[in-house]
Parts: sequence; structure tokens; C-alpha cells
Amino acid sequence: MSENNRGDLLIGSGVVAKGTMTAPGLIEVDGTVDGILRAKAVNVTVNGVLTGDTAADNIRVAGQLMDKSTARQSLLVEATGQISGDIAYGDLEIRKGGNIAGKINSRVPE
Repeated sequence: MSENNRGDLLIGSGVVAKGTMTAPGLIEVDGTVDGILRAKAVNVTVNGVLTGDTAADNIRVAGQLMDKSTARQSLLVEATGQISGDIAYGDLEIRKGGNIAGKINSRVPE
């Protein structure tokens, strides 16, 4: 039995998932997801593609994140990261090469 009680979820490379996913810890997307994600943290790896409605305290994007994204605390766009759509964040960091496009709001909606 694992000692990890955080409730993390990994969408592995090659996996295609659709639907609503909620995790008390981290959701890491290394595959393709289309749906609604709610977690403490979301990490989209360089191979990950996430489409839909995503909300977390902290979001890190090295792959692709599309549609609606809400990072209540921080949004980090790595050099390979691409974000498009309706974007809201508390703090924003974009590494050289990273890209965001769409409706961008520096205040998280209540």
C-alpha cells in the first residue's frame, strides 16, 4: 500500500481521457484529457494536452492547455507551454518561449 495519501492522479503518456476529474492533490497530464479538472495542483507535461475547464490553486504548463483555466494562486508557463482560451490567475510567470493567448484576467473570479 502506498504511503502517498495526497490523492494524486496521473494521466500517463498515450492515455486519452474524457470527463470530470477531481483530486485532492496533484493531477498530472502526460496524455490527452478533454473535460473538467479540479485539483490542488495541475501539471501539464511537455507531452500533455488538456482541453476543457481546469481549476486549481497552482497550474504548471509545459504542454498545451486550452479553453478555460483558473489558477487561484499561480500559473507557470514553461518555455514549451502553450495556453489559449479564458485564463485567470493570481500570479503569472512565463518562461522565455512560453505563450498565452485569449482572454486574460489577472484577478481570479470569485
